[in-house]
This record gives sequence, structure tokens and C-alpha cells, in this order.
Amino acid sequence: MNIGDKIIEKDENSLNMNKFYNSIAEKYDFIFPLTDIQKSFMDIEIKGKKILDIGAATGKIGKYLMEKGFDVVSIDINENLIKKAEKKGITVINKNMLDIDGMEEFDTIINIGNTLPHLKDKKEVCSFLLKAYNQLNKGGRLILQIVNFIKFTSPIMEKKVLEEIFLGNLPLIENHNVKFERAYYLNNERNILFKTLLDDEIKNSEVLLNIDYREITGYMEEMGYRDISMYGGFDKSEFIPEKSIFLVITGDKK
Repeated sequence: MNIGDKIIEKDENSLNMNKFYNSIAEKYDFIFPLTDIQKSFMDIEIKGKKILDIGAATGKIGKYLMEKGFDVVSIDINENLIKKAEKKGITVINKNMLDIDGMEEFDTIINIGNTLPHLKDKKEVCSFLLKAYNQLNKGGRLILQIVNFIKFTSPIMEKKVLEEIFLGNLPLIENHNVKFERAYYLNNERNILFKTLLDDEIKNSEVLLNIDYREITGYMEEMGYRDISMYGGFDKSEFIPEKSIFLVITGDKK
């Protein structure tokens, strides 16, 4: 594959990502409602008053925090999700997570909802983590949440990948408003192919960057983040690499 091919592939995956979020925008809040556990986590872990919510989607976290008196700036890149936020009276700025340098400084930066693996490569992950560090006030905190891909990939990472390998399903999301099925595959570049089925009819797929907690926390330590903590979810359960479906990381700027 030449450089031109990689650029085309990235453009195609960006289109696939946009298509995916467009397709679920109307039902986003039914699929990913703000839970009491998430609220409790934010109540305890957020520092200061000035908050940046990256990958804000329909603005559910921003709305909750603003109602509690926080000064919140929310960003996302999907127009349909931004429009859904507007209907709630929440302003979400159309801005890429890699373009936060030059913004004002914040006491807490939130990047949840498995947003980080949408970046192109680990160089972009490093760039984002450094920019987030620089945009934090002294003593500020970064809150990250991703899917723990190690749980799915660890049994087969030593195998040669010639075609897509099924890794497993995420828990089914089903209620009277929506049915949302999610499955992971490993592609031949050892990244995650994320396939979804909405309401038994709308299919989508996109590639997610296969990055794990050791890489993320290693980058954070090198950049100067301190008091780094890891949890198996917003309930602050113990993070167990081979068992936890989710990973939540917090790190502070000293």
C-alpha cells in the first residue's frame, strides 16, 4: 500500500464514521443515555468550573454539568449530532479534537464515548494527549473513556491476520425505543473493525484504532500527567485488562 492508498483509506473511514453517526443521531440518546453512574462519577471527579467536553455528541454531559453551574464548552464534528444538541438548547461547536490548541484553558477536559480510537494513528493520539495537557490549567484533570480492546484481542493477537477475525460482541442495547447490536473484528492491519446493526435494518462499519491502556498511560506519564488512575467503568470498578469491557482513565496536570 502506498501513501496515496493510506490517504484514500483514511478519507473513506472518515466518511464511514460520519455515516455511522448520521444513522444513529435520531436515536443517540436512547442508545447512550446519561446514566446515574456517569453523573456520580462526574460529580466526584471533575475539577474546577471550566470544562471542555470533547466528542460531546448530543450534549448530554454538557447539559447536565451546565445545570449544576459549570462553565462548559462542548465540541463535536458531526452536524446531525450538533443539531440534536441545539434542540436541547446546548451549543456544540463544530471542532476536531486535534484542533483544541489555541482554545482557552480548562480545569477539566472530558473525552469519553470511545472517541479516542477514532483518531488515525498513535501519533495523533500522542498529539491529542499533549494538546489536552497544554490546555489544562495547573491542577486540571483529563478524563478519558474507551472500550478496552485487550479483552477482545488478547487471545488472538499472535495470529497472522489474513482476513477479518471475529472478536466478539458488545452488550446488546435494546429497549422500547431502539435495538442496537455491536460487533468487533480484527482487520489485517490489526485495528478494530466496528460493525453495527440498528433496529435490525441499518448496517454500518468503521475502523477504530487498536490502542490499549499501557500505551495511553505511558504517553500520559511521559507528557507530565500525574496521579493517573484506571477503572473498569464509571462505577470505579477495578480495571482488569482481560475482563473489563470499558476503561476509564483520569490524569492530572501538576
